[in-house]
Amino acid sequence: MKVSHLLCLATALSLSMGSNFVAFADCDGNADKSSCCENKSTDAAQKGSNPAPSADETGAPAAAPTQADASASSTAAQDSKKGRPRIGLALGGGGARGAAHVGVLKVLQEEGIPIDVIAGTSIGSVVGGLYASGMNIDELATKFEDAELMKEFMTVPISVRVLVAPIMVMPRFFGYHPYDGLYNGVKFRNYANKLAGTHNTIEKLKIPFAAVVTSVVDGESCRITEGDLGTAMQASTAVPGVRKPVQIGQKLFCDGGLICNVPVNHVRDMGADFVIAVDIDEPLKPVPLDNFRKMGSMSKQALRIQLNYQDVDQGKDADIVIHPDTEGIGLLSRNKGDAKRGYEAGIKAARAAIPELKRKLTEKGILCAK
Repeated sequence: MKVSHLLCLATALSLSMGSNFVAFADCDGNADKSSCCENKSTDAAQKGSNPAPSADETGAPAAAPTQADASASSTAAQDSKKGRPRIGLALGGGGARGAAHVGVLKVLQEEGIPIDVIAGTSIGSVVGGLYASGMNIDELATKFEDAELMKEFMTVPISVRVLVAPIMVMPRFFGYHPYDGLYNGVKFRNYANKLAGTHNTIEKLKIPFAAVVTSVVDGESCRITEGDLGTAMQASTAVPGVRKPVQIGQKLFCDGGLICNVPVNHVRDMGADFVIAVDIDEPLKPVPLDNFRKMGSMSKQALRIQLNYQDVDQGKDADIVIHPDTEGIGLLSRNKGDAKRGYEAGIKAARAAIPELKRKLTEKGILCAK
C-alpha cells in the first residue's frame, strides 16, 4: 500500500478517535447547479453551459453545473425583506460540534432576529439546509441530542471502515476504479432529504441557501444553490480520504472546509448586508508542553492551528462572530453527552452575543421582533 494511502487511513483513524480535524461536508451527486465565489461566478457565466451531465459512480444522475447564481440569490433575499438590510448567516464546519449551530439558531429565533440568507460549510450546510427547509428547531436539536443525526452521518465507525479498506480495494484489481474514499455518504443524503420533507430541493427552501464545497480539480471554493438538498449536503461534507468526492456534471466536489470553513464571503456574495458568522471549531487555548508527548498530539494541534488561522481570517468580514466553546467534542462523536454539551454551548454563546448583536442591528436600522 502506498504511503499516501497509509496517511489517509491514519487520518481516518484519528478522526474516529476524536481528532479535531474539521468536518468537511458530505453529499451525493444530484445537485443541479453550483457557482464559485472569489469573483469566479462572473467567469462561469461568461463561459456558458458545461458539457452534458454524466452519472456519478453511486448511480445517481448528476446534473450539469450552470452559471453563477449569486445575483439570483440576492434578488430572492431582497424580495423577502422589502427594503430593510438583509441578514445573512454563515455556519462553519465542525462535525458533531454542529449541535452548537442548533443552539445558536434557537436563541436567534427566540430573540426575533430574522435570517434572510444562509450559507453553510460541511455540518454547517446540514444544519443550515434543514433550518432553511422549515424543520422545527427543537426537532433538529433532538436529532443531535439522541445521536440519531450523527449515527446517520457516520453509519459505520471509521475504525471499522479502515479495517475493511483492504477488502474494498479488491475491485480495483478487476478494472473498477471509483473515486478515492472509504464510502459515498448516500445513506446520509437520503436521510437528510427525508428530514427536509417536501422542501428537499434547494429551490423550494423557505430561505435562500448555499452549501459550500471545494472544487477538487482547481481548488476553488464554490457554492451549490440549486438542485437536490441532500446531494448538496453530501458534497459539502465529503471529507477527503474518508468520503468519496461527489461528481456533478463535469465537476468534482469535496468538503468545503478545505478552503472556506466559515463562509462569510459566500454569504456576502449572496446579497447579505449584515453577516452573523458561527465558528464551532475548538478554541485554540494554551496547554502544557507535556501534552505534546502523547501519540498523535502534534497532528491534532497542527489541525487546530490551521483551522483557527482560517476561521479567524474568514470571520474578519463578518459583522459579528459567535464562537461556542466546543472544546473536547470530537468531530465524529456519536456521544449523546457531547451533543447536549454542544447544543448548550451554542445557546450560551448566542445569548452572550445578543446585546452586541442587537446594538449593531439597530445601527443598521433593523428592528428585531423582540
